[in-house]
Amino acid sequence: MKRTKMKPRIFRGWAIFKRSHRFYACVSVLIWLAAVSAAAQDTIGAPRKLEPVTLGLSAKQVVNLPIYVAQTYGIFKSEGFDFKPITAKTSTIIAALVSGDLDYITAFNSGLGPAIGGAPLVATFVSTDKSFLYLISRPDIKDAKGLRGGIIGHGGTRGGHYHDTVAMVKHLGLDPEKDVKLISTIDVTQGMAALFSGAVAAVTLSAPYDSMAVRKGFNRLVSGPDVLPRFITTGLVMRRAKLRDNPDQVRRMLRALVRGLHYTIDRPHDAVALIQKDWNLDRETAQIAYDVSIPTFNLKGESPDEIISAAIKRVQQDAKIVSSNFMPKDYVDWTLIRKVHRELQR
Repeated sequence: MKRTKMKPRIFRGWAIFKRSHRFYACVSVLIWLAAVSAAAQDTIGAPRKLEPVTLGLSAKQVVNLPIYVAQTYGIFKSEGFDFKPITAKTSTIIAALVSGDLDYITAFNSGLGPAIGGAPLVATFVSTDKSFLYLISRPDIKDAKGLRGGIIGHGGTRGGHYHDTVAMVKHLGLDPEKDVKLISTIDVTQGMAALFSGAVAAVTLSAPYDSMAVRKGFNRLVSGPDVLPRFITTGLVMRRAKLRDNPDQVRRMLRALVRGLHYTIDRPHDAVALIQKDWNLDRETAQIAYDVSIPTFNLKGESPDEIISAAIKRVQQDAKIVSSNFMPKDYVDWTLIRKVHRELQR
């Protein structure tokens, strides 16, 4: 009688064990995946806690367009910020920054003065290093001769607006101390109001206010971007303690500003539409404001030492500081903006 060869029980048991083991392993993996999926759904459904951050602006002007774009199109939010821009007089935002009531300001030159005086401030970004101002005169004043003896308004006190105004007056062949009287109109909006009311003979305005005035019959006597040398006007300034204690927040702030600039350049239709809406302009005027602003932006986000040194020298001359060892490295730090550009690979 032929015997049937039987496999040892141990091997049959091992096969059963292997099959059951694979089964339970598959079940375990499925349970784990379900748990991860449920956790992910909970995370997606829960609102992301945003970090409040404030930025002081001297005026609402198109030179700050990348900031408004970043706010409107959710760029600040995507970097984890509950972003709040604060518009006030330059002197007010400087005081608020130094006291810790503001996180950041854009007034690069206005922050430089207090820094030279000992305030612990540092700049980590340059957004514009060309003049964005235009000398606009009343309809009846068409040249330098008509300005002689008149009042010219400028924004701020002794910051970039003042210095650009002085330079444009000199460009016309006039002495800013003898031939005209310079007064502060606080900001560009009040400057335009003073011009329209006839309180001043001329005023320096930024976009879109210069275009708004020209379309009403006022004259653009000098175009700052065309005749003035490179000089830093806006950027990002903060307390040194902020940079030291919270560099990640500073890095994300810089990312938002750079991304806002890229969006402004890459999507002109959206940017022009935002100008048109926020300033209540017609499409043509908004387009002009956009076109004149784009060349003033600094895509690199930093400036060479010679330009920083020129700014330092000008502030020291205004303050009548004869001797000082203050250097560009005492005010600027480009470490994080360089890191951000590497991250964004732009």
